[in-house]
Amino acid sequence: MNRLKHIAHLLLPPIFVPKAWGSPYESVNWSPRRGSVPGASPTDARNELTPGVRTELVRKSRYMHKNSGFVRELVANMAIYSTGDGIRVQAQSPDPQWNRTAEAYFAMWSPRCEVTRRFSFEECQALVCRGMDIDGEYFIHKTRDTQGEPRIQLIESHRVGDQFGSQETIDGVGLDAWGAPVFYRTLEDNGKTRDLPATSILHIHEPEWAGGVRSHPTIQHSINHLLDEMELLALEKHAVKDNADVSRILKTARGELDDNGDFVVGAGAAAGESSDPVSLQKIVGGKLVALKPDESLDSFQSNRPSPTFTGFLEHLRRDFALGMIPFEFAADSSKIGGAGVRLIVAKADRRFSFRQMILERRLIRPVWTYVIGDAIDRGMLPAIEGWWKICTVPPKRVTVDAGREAQQNRADVEMGLKTLSDHFQELGADFGEEIERRASDAKLILETAAKHGVPVEMLWKPS
Repeated sequence: MNRLKHIAHLLLPPIFVPKAWGSPYESVNWSPRRGSVPGASPTDARNELTPGVRTELVRKSRYMHKNSGFVRELVANMAIYSTGDGIRVQAQSPDPQWNRTAEAYFAMWSPRCEVTRRFSFEECQALVCRGMDIDGEYFIHKTRDTQGEPRIQLIESHRVGDQFGSQETIDGVGLDAWGAPVFYRTLEDNGKTRDLPATSILHIHEPEWAGGVRSHPTIQHSINHLLDEMELLALEKHAVKDNADVSRILKTARGELDDNGDFVVGAGAAAGESSDPVSLQKIVGGKLVALKPDESLDSFQSNRPSPTFTGFLEHLRRDFALGMIPFEFAADSSKIGGAGVRLIVAKADRRFSFRQMILERRLIRPVWTYVIGDAIDRGMLPAIEGWWKICTVPPKRVTVDAGREAQQNRADVEMGLKTLSDHFQELGADFGEEIERRASDAKLILETAAKHGVPVEMLWKPS
């Protein structure tokens, strides 16, 4: 090993000689059979994800989302199963009546919560979830409309940034001495910039490091894989169309054809040496072609695309799906059995649950505090202890064994191992609303039975 290091010092400049050569960790030792890994020494993520790098990643990610059905399916699945018809909010203050009033106020605010009044709060959740996968992040500005009502403004990632070489911000984010955001520099339609205080901005993303400021697209790790797949598929499609245009091949020993290119040969054959094609056709039927002795007419059979090529594309897509949701969940589950399907669904459900947690912590809770706190300040709601406490109700969890799980849930509720609120929450329903509905239904049954003088058991048979 010392001799190898000596030779390397002679052949390579000192800057290219790794200090870790000769280490017991084989992954750091140099080998002529492996390429060098790009990148400098480890540093903070903010230094690696520069504005130019992040912008290029977002540009390619948006291109693939526009032109790849597989990417659109991945992003759509994450948004649909994470937000569904909206993650609902439940107030958790000690006053049940205040909770119902606050939830009603928030529900009244939600349909036109965005500053342009084009999107509801449920639609904003889906837009933010999609943006987190395509751009890696999304920004929400807590603002007010012309009437002073609280609104939220959706800010996409390309709207936050700074001029090249600026020392005032880190990719559009101004930081204090401790690294905490102070302001966000946004780009307006007129080309000017505006600094928004960090207290009014919600930066929604999935953190992957402590030393980062901005975030990259979720699908950045396999951008080149998908671009290669799109290019290869386009070339293969062109080749398949070319092959489909060829139906037969005329093979000749001379390697060339006459100028007229006629398949039927009359002249050049000695008299009596060949049968008359017309007479032979009358006997056997069908169509006959008379060829020269050194020619053959074969049907062309194309083997494109080959099974190897399709398997190669599947490998690229599997690698691309890693880091988001399982490939089998998004594209093809035909190759896995029952236990495999349950594992894939469980992994996908965990991924959706994590995304729901991010949306709850970074979007829903701050927006609830902003809207309900404003209502309290203006006297529209009374101020009580714990007004800021909430829980969220996500959409119904994805499952492949609905019947078996429903039976097990009923058993757990009957035995007291699970509360009714947990049961309804897994179904994407509000416990308070469901109890109110059950009470209303029971009251209606009793009143109807008494009105018509019939036993209650004829209208409803309790278990």
